[in-house]
Parts: sequence; C-alpha cells; structure tokens
Amino acid sequence: MHSSNLPRRTSNSSINLPIHFVSGSFSGQTLRAELSEIQKADLGRKYARVDRRPLDPPPVVLLKLYHVFNHGTTTQYEREIEDYSEVNTLGLLCNVDLFPAPAAARDSQRIITYFCDQPVTEDMNCTTALSGATFIQPAAIEYQSRKALVFPFADLAVKTEGQFFLRYRCFDIFSRTSGHGDLPIQAECFGGPFRIYSTKEFPGLQPSTELTKQLARWGVRLNTRETERKRKRKDDDRSSSSVGRMTQARTSKTSDSDDS
Repeated sequence: MHSSNLPRRTSNSSINLPIHFVSGSFSGQTLRAELSEIQKADLGRKYARVDRRPLDPPPVVLLKLYHVFNHGTTTQYEREIEDYSEVNTLGLLCNVDLFPAPAAARDSQRIITYFCDQPVTEDMNCTTALSGATFIQPAAIEYQSRKALVFPFADLAVKTEGQFFLRYRCFDIFSRTSGHGDLPIQAECFGGPFRIYSTKEFPGLQPSTELTKQLARWGVRLNTRETERKRKRKDDDRSSSSVGRMTQARTSKTSDSDDS
C-alpha cells in the first residue's frame, strides 16, 4: 500500500531496527522484524451491543523476519527467513491502537506520525473506542505462493462514528533482548483510513476479498460473503409490507368467492 494519505512514522526509536535476543525462540540471534498492512478496513458500522458488526474487510498485517549478520559492523547484512512454517510463534503477538483522522494541525512535541500531512500525536489515541480482540497471535497461511505469518484482526468494531486508522505493533512476550530493560516493540506500522457509519447511514458490505477467503480456507475464523450485502432501507421494508398485505387481501377475496 503506497499513498500520500497513509500515515507515516516520525519516531527515531529502536522499533523496526535489529534486536539481539538472549532468551526465547531466537536466543543468540539478531533479528529485524517488519510489519506491513496488506489489507485495510474500508468501513464499519458503529458498535452496538445488540448488533455488533466488525470492520470490513478485516484488517490484516504481514510480518516479515530478517536474520541480521555482523550486526553493528561495516559488513552487516540481513536475510529474510525462508520458511515461516518453522518459526515458533508461541508468545508472538500483535496489538492494535485506534487513532482518529486529524481535522486540524496540532502543536505538540509528541508527534508520532502524519496523516494527510496533518500531525498525529500519542494523546489522540482512542483505543478505548475499540471493541474486540486487540491482541492476537499470528496465523501461518499461504500468501503470494509462499508460507507467511499474518495477523488478521477479524472482530474489531468501533464505538464512535468518524474516520480512523490503526497502528499495529508486534512483540514477543517470551523472549528477552540485550540492551532493553522492558519488552521491546519489534515492529510497527500504520494502516490506511476507514470510516465508521451510523446504522442509518451504513451503505452495506461488499463481497469478501480474495485474501479474506484465503484466510478462511486456512482456518481463520471470520465471516465471508460471495455477494454484496446492501443495507435494507425502511422504504423498502414498507413497500414489501404493503405488497404482502395486498397479496394477502387478494388471496382472501379469492377464497371467499370460491366458498360462495
């Protein structure tokens, strides 16, 4: 996904940089992780307890891992892991944060990204408006003719209307690293924008994407649709009811005539 409207990072932290592991699945190795959103949500309906509709299509991020050799030297180089089916994913998690699309420029020293050239700050974080699983484990699927690790957020819903985007962060809760006192965030990326509609304004759902269908074939629990699902309008309901009443009346008259 390449667009000037997509958020872009400004932080100069160690996120997305090589990390040396001293325990866990990658003990003794130096790795660099990379996240990218390969399917963004387009829309959603405002969350309601009696009618909870997740974002559609479900957002999906791809995780790539690179072995880093000769780290910190002039001969440093890296090589992507060839077979992701051999990666021990126990403890590997991705979490998601919600941010509103900024409406005006903000004066702050805590700018974390830019959205449509407008600064986004950490204090704009509105993840409390999310419902559903915000921490998930990766799924191993076939993607672009090879095994891949993806994080599909299949049941996220938003409690307020408006335009938003997501921030994804990946980390390993069972591994420890050198030079980091706390659990480091290995990779981070920002997703594309989507809109949350009210129930009255919600336009309906498009057929499921090929990636969504692929995830379902690989055992990921999510909803799939072969055809477009438009919102049923009240006018349509009244029309259907009127037709039904007229048909019922005709049937009743016909039945009375037959009896006489």
